[in-house]
Amino acid sequence: MAISLSGLGTAPRFEARREIDLVPASLPAQPYHAAAGLELAAAEELIRQVEQQAEDAAAAGLRAVAGGRPAGTAVVGVTVVGVAVVVKAVSLPGSVAGVLRSHAWMHAAEGVLYREAVLAAARRNGWPAHAVEEPMLPAAGQVLAALGAAAGRPWRRYEKDAARAAITLLPRSPSGP
Repeated sequence: MAISLSGLGTAPRFEARREIDLVPASLPAQPYHAAAGLELAAAEELIRQVEQQAEDAAAAGLRAVAGGRPAGTAVVGVTVVGVAVVVKAVSLPGSVAGVLRSHAWMHAAEGVLYREAVLAAARRNGWPAHAVEEPMLPAAGQVLAALGAAAGRPWRRYEKDAARAAITLLPRSPSGP
């Protein structure tokens, strides 16, 4: 879920929202789970394909959010200060084979795969990429309610967390951070 905000961190304005599909229907959304029954080389190739497709889709989706236009159209007059992605601290084995030894690691690795794809996509688009640990998100209760009213329904936890992460990138005052 991508949320675009403008203004100050103390008084953000809702600009846009877009759910970005990171994996085409031809590939599994849970690639480590799908790779569990494959030979190691095939499993690694499947993971690589999903990583690349997710980054490509994220890059196009982020450009679309930034410009408020469909992917593939020019973005004019938009200043992107950065992309913030909500992350949870995880510890994973350093190899696909290691991850595939544990069902819990497969879930964690899939989360890491998608967050890293979005961060890499932001950098590819030339924007600063920020991983914001979940406990560091601002509470922003009343601000979130106002943003949700401006955005309209649905305004679920995903939208709220994305908005809270975006708030961390906005300046606190008109003259700077």
